[in-house]
Amino acid sequence: MIEKIKGFNKHQYLGFILPVLVLIIVIGCDNQYYDERMQMRVQKLDSDLMNRWSTSGVVVTEITPNGPAAKAQLESGELISYVIAEYPIKTAGDFNSAMKSGLDEDNNLVLYLKDKSPLRIALRRQGDDVGFSVEGSGTVQVKEVRPGTPAANSNIQVGDIVEKIVDERKIYSLDDYKKILAKLSKQQITFRTTELIGVKIAAVSALGDLGDVRAIQPLIDIFKESTELSLRKASISSLQRLVELSVLNDLFQQFQFANVNQLPADSLQSQHLEAAAILELLTVDRNANTATLEAPFGTQFRHRSEALYQKINEGQLAELVQEYIQLTVEPEQEIRRACLTILGILKPASAIDALVTVLDNSAEIPGIRFQAGLTLSQIGEPAVDALIAAFENGDTSTKDIAASALGGIGGPKARDRLIQALENTAEPAIQLTLVDAIAKIGDAPSRQALERQRAQYQADDDSGIRIFLDEIFKNLEQKSM
Repeated sequence: MIEKIKGFNKHQYLGFILPVLVLIIVIGCDNQYYDERMQMRVQKLDSDLMNRWSTSGVVVTEITPNGPAAKAQLESGELISYVIAEYPIKTAGDFNSAMKSGLDEDNNLVLYLKDKSPLRIALRRQGDDVGFSVEGSGTVQVKEVRPGTPAANSNIQVGDIVEKIVDERKIYSLDDYKKILAKLSKQQITFRTTELIGVKIAAVSALGDLGDVRAIQPLIDIFKESTELSLRKASISSLQRLVELSVLNDLFQQFQFANVNQLPADSLQSQHLEAAAILELLTVDRNANTATLEAPFGTQFRHRSEALYQKINEGQLAELVQEYIQLTVEPEQEIRRACLTILGILKPASAIDALVTVLDNSAEIPGIRFQAGLTLSQIGEPAVDALIAAFENGDTSTKDIAASALGGIGGPKARDRLIQALENTAEPAIQLTLVDAIAKIGDAPSRQALERQRAQYQADDDSGIRIFLDEIFKNLEQKSM
């Protein structure tokens, strides 16, 4: 069975753009393939389009009437970006076969357990142990969950009923398409398709590049209301850029106050100068001691920065992105990451509870949980109590991230709780994180606590914690020289 998941309502699309883009693709490359199984012709996405609009896949250029592709309602001009295989689980053998097939070339798949939300199982390296086994026929149940594995850090428990496994394969090239379709020749598959909407994506990206306050609301509307993932990604990326621009308001107000496009570099805050240079708003010449606004964007932005700063800091955007950092609300991890980055820049104390929820969510991927902790660290002292509570009540991953965040914040309250935890924790992995966090704070009480910890070990002890402590004190001595 072959089906299609549609991501965009074509009636919302500008009718003349799609034929033009398809024509560009056909002219731009001759790398085509006729898929006998689907009875359709697909073609490589032109590299220029791919590079400009950060999309990938193969384009449908011809469909045989009444063939499988036509019955699945695929249409000429659509971009196939994912092939999705579904493995129903009726026996333990089905499970083992699906896991082997799903993870042999990829490192993640989606597990469906009865009465639970779908879980994405992600491995760091091919061949790693997923961490659980099943048994049964007809009804397949989790038999064992092994500690220290991805399964143990997910919401998987002994007795859970496994219903199916879904393997999502991203299409990057024509070769990917051929290879994946051949591999999944006996499986029920679904195509995830999108329209070729590069022009719209480019326009949305341009709104972020303008640095104009008037771009904020349209971008928010696109992000909230569009059903097209590529547009939503582009809109949140543009909103992130506007936030990054807004924090440079103090710098650009100096240019505006002086009514010039060039100032002495040493008269400006170094960190802001570096950020503005990275964003290509100005160039810095240290030899000439000049910071010069780049035309036209940098020279125009000095007139726009204050209005953008005020609008960004009204709170509407911070309130919006708090909602979309939750896995239950936003399944796309790139969007959740962008929302977390925005919160890390804006630092709203109102987001602390939502961030802790992400940090403590065992179903969330490790990288997102870590970024939630980093964002809490960026918020700073207002997040200390919530991080301490997360450390005391959370699982191993939560403790690890919360301790690191507390070390990043510092201060007596965070320091004293970290020291107390170090002196009462026997788990080596947590000890290492606590030592690193306390070393980040680096004040006299922190050093004394680390000295006490090191004194507990013999000089010839080759344990990881002793070696790490020695390395920390070696670095501290070098810094003090």
